Amino acid sequence: MAWSHYLMTNISKARAAREGSFGFLIQTLARRIDLRMKEELKAEGVDLKVFTLLMTLREEDGINQRQLGAKLSFPEYFTSRNVDALVAAGYAERQQDPNSRRSFLVFLTDKGRETAERLPMVVRRVNDETLAHLTEAERKRAVALLQKVAGIGLGAKP
Repeated sequence: MAWSHYLMTNISKARAAREGSFGFLIQTLARRIDLRMKEELKAEGVDLKVFTLLMTLREEDGINQRQLGAKLSFPEYFTSRNVDALVAAGYAERQQDPNSRRSFLVFLTDKGRETAERLPMVVRRVNDETLAHLTEAERKRAVALLQKVAGIGLGAKP
């Protein structure tokens, strides 16, 4: 067997293994989506690091930082830093928790609420771009399978 054939066979096997790897595929897709989201959010004047917090507070305004971080599986230092960024950008404010002197509740400002209301359109646009080559049934199936794997949403085990 020729050396070039040996190399091509091994490269093809390695490539097939990589491209068949769930982790590799998810990471590749996540990087692509992350890049598109950054571009789209920049046009809205929103940094990606505060995007998730804005969306979460849009759903449940006035929760404490610990709850906010827990909902997003963020470590406390990360949540605190990003809430600081939300506040500095004028999207949110902290108010003393009436039930605890040691914690603060995070509320969207009018600017934050207005901005958060525009963000679902950005998500829809990026999702539609990402899934454009799939049929509607394939899109629903892909999301359901990912929810099942991640253990969240409708595909999660009870």
